[in-house]
Amino acid sequence: MLKKLLLICIMLLCLGNACFAFASDDLRVALVYGQYSAEISCDDEFTIQDLATGKESTIPQGKYFLNVKDGKLTMGEHIFSNKIEINRYEGKSLPQINKRRYAGTLVAQTQGDKLLINNVVNLELYLCSVLPDKTMPIWPDETIKAQAVAARSYAKYMMWQNEHNAYDITANDKELTYQGTGAEKTAISKFIKATAGQILVDSAGNPAQAVTTSSTGGKTASAKEVWGREVSYLQSVEDYDSDSPEHKWEYHASPIMVRNFLEQNGYAVGKLESIKLSPMDEPDNDRTATGRVAYLIIAGDAGVVKISGLHLMQLLSLNSTLFDIETGVPVPDTLNVPITNYYGMQIGSKDINIKVKDKDEPVWKNVIRSYHLLSGGKDEKITFRGMGKGEGVGLSVWGARGMANASAKNTYKKILAHYYPGTSLIK
Repeated sequence: MLKKLLLICIMLLCLGNACFAFASDDLRVALVYGQYSAEISCDDEFTIQDLATGKESTIPQGKYFLNVKDGKLTMGEHIFSNKIEINRYEGKSLPQINKRRYAGTLVAQTQGDKLLINNVVNLELYLCSVLPDKTMPIWPDETIKAQAVAARSYAKYMMWQNEHNAYDITANDKELTYQGTGAEKTAISKFIKATAGQILVDSAGNPAQAVTTSSTGGKTASAKEVWGREVSYLQSVEDYDSDSPEHKWEYHASPIMVRNFLEQNGYAVGKLESIKLSPMDEPDNDRTATGRVAYLIIAGDAGVVKISGLHLMQLLSLNSTLFDIETGVPVPDTLNVPITNYYGMQIGSKDINIKVKDKDEPVWKNVIRSYHLLSGGKDEKITFRGMGKGEGVGLSVWGARGMANASAKNTYKKILAHYYPGTSLIK
């Protein structure tokens, strides 16, 4: 009996600790990390408290540089221990880190010979800063609510994953970009407040890694096909992003530009001669289950490289990895016609729209459609014709907008359930 009571007490203690960590509303955002110095400035005097000694110093208004020297933090004539807290005086201006202001508390500490500055900020205030960068006030209410819950869930996921690390998330995280104060929009903040505390959890009750993408071209991608690891609630589902401006896109690049980008990143192939990539309508092993480019092979007169679709997307700033490739001279949309006067002298010109039959077809086709040859001609281009924008995993922002516009029954809860199947919404 005593053993059972002891076991119950241990279980309750563990659950209590887990709930305490899970319920925390403060997020540690790394504003500065891996750097030797950071600028600190303030329009009013502010305070710095040395967290090792408890000593508090009043710093006059002005601009300073915080550095690490001999394992200690230094700022002008001030020498602190390895960890300090930077605060404003009540009613005074917020101190700035690299010319940006942040709500909450600023905590600076050493990491070896480098500097880490965290902004410890309330999660809801953080969301009010990051969400305006991901949505628009004119969008359907249910879409913005869905985005608010997804962003809160992702932030909670990062807190859970990094509980024992020096920070939870970086200010330049690719999912949530943190601008500090001044980025908030009342029309968006009200939906953060309307969903306050709500997050998605997986079947084990852990916060969901609720990533988002702009649009997908009709079908989202699974985490497995993009990241190479299975996530139960990040599966491929139908998307409703046909209104997205990037639902279909086209990008032209010269072979020399592509060669330069490749060489800058360690791919020495020389003058480009061919690109091997199967077409979307006849996919091979070089494409994922949803047709995205897993890899392509680029050959030049100095070598051959195999590069992932995701890496090429990043190198060339392509919208997505869901694309086909064509080589040759692009067919024009317009014909420039000169305008002459009575004497035959050109006095202007006019662009006339022209329709070319089978414009979407390549200028030439090989017998084997996966091989795209390059002749080295002056006007030759590599044309990428693609669909969607982003990695394609998780909630599609334009798809969520499409769902909300399609029916009033598509509430934010239904939108979240569609894009994150198997998750539960809790508060």
